[in-house]
Amino acid sequence: MAKRTNGPKKKAPENKEEGNSYDKIFKENLRELIPALIRSVLGYKDFRLEALPQVKLQTTLEKEPDFFMKIFDERSPGGRLLHFEFEGQDLESMDWRMEEYLGIGGKIYRMEIQQELFYLGIGTPKNIKGEIKHTHFTYRYPVHCIGRISYKKFLYGKSPQEVVFAILADPEETDAGELIRMIIERLVQLAGDPMATKKFINQLVMLSRKRNLRAKTVKIINTIMDYKAYEDDILYINGREEGQEIGKEIGKEIGKEEKAIIAIRNMSKKGFDASVIAGFLEIPIEYVTGIKEQLTKEAQITALLKKKNADVKKIAEQLEVNPLLVSVVQDHLEK
Repeated sequence: MAKRTNGPKKKAPENKEEGNSYDKIFKENLRELIPALIRSVLGYKDFRLEALPQVKLQTTLEKEPDFFMKIFDERSPGGRLLHFEFEGQDLESMDWRMEEYLGIGGKIYRMEIQQELFYLGIGTPKNIKGEIKHTHFTYRYPVHCIGRISYKKFLYGKSPQEVVFAILADPEETDAGELIRMIIERLVQLAGDPMATKKFINQLVMLSRKRNLRAKTVKIINTIMDYKAYEDDILYINGREEGQEIGKEIGKEIGKEEKAIIAIRNMSKKGFDASVIAGFLEIPIEYVTGIKEQLTKEAQITALLKKKNADVKKIAEQLEVNPLLVSVVQDHLEK
């Protein structure tokens, strides 16, 4: 994923914009993701990371590694360099690029360098070998296939930056839809505030494309939260014109309240407490607790709706609940 910043220009690949988006996600999440990978993939327990005074490796070429820091542990009390690269394409040039990083980094820092490549594609790469045989020596480095690592390594991480990468990992026997649900629920629990949650759900949609799960992911997001603003690459979050138009539609008072009730109902059934729901939907917690209390009468609402000539307004008055809640339950019955 690291790129040459100098040299002859080549024709941009068709998926350049998508590649840049993945690159951006990794850069945003590296601070939390790297320690997790060191612990869960490399198996290190006690270590300390230290930033280097210069990250770009400059000689006649300028190279920018995805991650390049000094690590201190039992093996290297005096420290060694740790270099991580993340690559989504199975490129024959990757082995040579890794060796280039080793040569340039070694020349500048004059220290041992440990290199690790994390492959984001499906299965095992055919063109990336993890070694180059030279006349007098063989150069090797480990290649870790994210798709071969258990999703549990990421899903049960302590930060949303780790959790979002569970979508790229090995689902094992878990159904794709169920895995997406677990990731969304974990993101809501860990993200802490509505804007952070939206950012990580946006990232989840983008990363899900790597596994051909984008449509399913968007559908499940809308099923759990019923937030149309998340549809079509989370345009609402990105603030694009289309998203703003969706936001205006949601902003219609009746429609807005009905969507909020649907979201409260769906998220309550998933076990989210009132404070989490209120924070995510950016609405008063008092409103959420009120709707959650009214939801305890859903069985009674359902029974009355099944009667002949059922009237939404009269049912709401009889049970002292919001008429829109009765309409939501009615819509659910008719599906």
